[in-house]
Amino acid sequence: MTMPDSVSGAAGAGGAGKPRDVNYDLLRVVAMCLVIGVHVINNYMPVKMTLTGSAEVTRSVLFALFMVCNPLFIMVSGRFNLTFDAAQGAGRPRPNGLAPYVRYYYKRFISLIVPYLLYAGGMGFVAYLVIDHRSVGGAVSGTLFDLFSGYDDSVYWFVFMLAGFVLATPFLAAMMRTIGRSGAWLLVGLAAAVAAAEHICDLAGYPLTFLQSFPWRGLLIYYLLGFVLEYYPPSARIRHGVYALAPFALAWTVATPYLFAGQQMQVGRTVTVAFAMVVMATFLFFRYDVHITSARVRKAIIWLAGYSYTIYLVHSPLSKVLIGPRIPVPTDGWSYAGISVLMFGATLLAALLFAVIADTVVLKPVQRLLRNVALPRKGRL
Repeated sequence: MTMPDSVSGAAGAGGAGKPRDVNYDLLRVVAMCLVIGVHVINNYMPVKMTLTGSAEVTRSVLFALFMVCNPLFIMVSGRFNLTFDAAQGAGRPRPNGLAPYVRYYYKRFISLIVPYLLYAGGMGFVAYLVIDHRSVGGAVSGTLFDLFSGYDDSVYWFVFMLAGFVLATPFLAAMMRTIGRSGAWLLVGLAAAVAAAEHICDLAGYPLTFLQSFPWRGLLIYYLLGFVLEYYPPSARIRHGVYALAPFALAWTVATPYLFAGQQMQVGRTVTVAFAMVVMATFLFFRYDVHITSARVRKAIIWLAGYSYTIYLVHSPLSKVLIGPRIPVPTDGWSYAGISVLMFGATLLAALLFAVIADTVVLKPVQRLLRNVALPRKGRL
């Protein structure tokens, strides 16, 4: 679930006139690898073999760590998208008409939705024709449903959610600029308090349903948090405190289903303070405490990050069709681990190869063509 440079406002770049911040490219690469790991150990390998005992506990810990991928992608996207300023360059305190909003939405359509339509739509259509043996009409119908209505059943649920955040971004960006540091951290604190209250009451069997109306509930807080941690960052001492607490937060997250019967590990679309602590520790570490000095390594990271969104879109169908059916069935925990690593590497290489070819031949020419469309620069439309 990754964002191309153009989606995140030249993600990884420091903005106009500033040197590129490769740490954001690194975050995208890390998240890209984690999401493949999630699907390997949670979607594909359990079909081959069911683990028990300590092996299953280990798999649960890895699953929780790998699920950091979704919040990382959301935070990186929020960090760059929420810098949108409708009045930028206008020399006025207010935007001059709708033109800035049109340009913003059109650019995000090109970089976020066009790849989704090409890759998710194209691969889904072929799968319905070749694997399900549907008619052309049936393949079209199934593909359209998956693209626009298959939120819960699709590995592309992240795109649905992110598209909603992108639609709201011009207004969220104005809000975040206005409330400043104190307001931003107060908002994060309120969201954390609501999440904590919901989680505690759910564990106790008394859900606080009225809190579902709180507007900053759910994964949207990660979108805002990416902006807050960049422009109002915590001190080094606070970061180190978060790092120290993260292992305990991870242990609580993994232990929850074992301690409370009927509860699931909350690492997906529900925010908990414990898992948010793990996410923040990961984000802060790769953002502020990893320093890449090698020019070659920097170039490699930037190159990989440029294909991260395509890899996200294509790795799951490629793995299901080409890799999953061909990997052997594990016989014990060690072979399970070895085959998981093998499947991860094969999936990453296959998706990267596909991305390099398809982006060069299909996606980039289409995007260049769309970017040549003349858009209004000023005025009220």
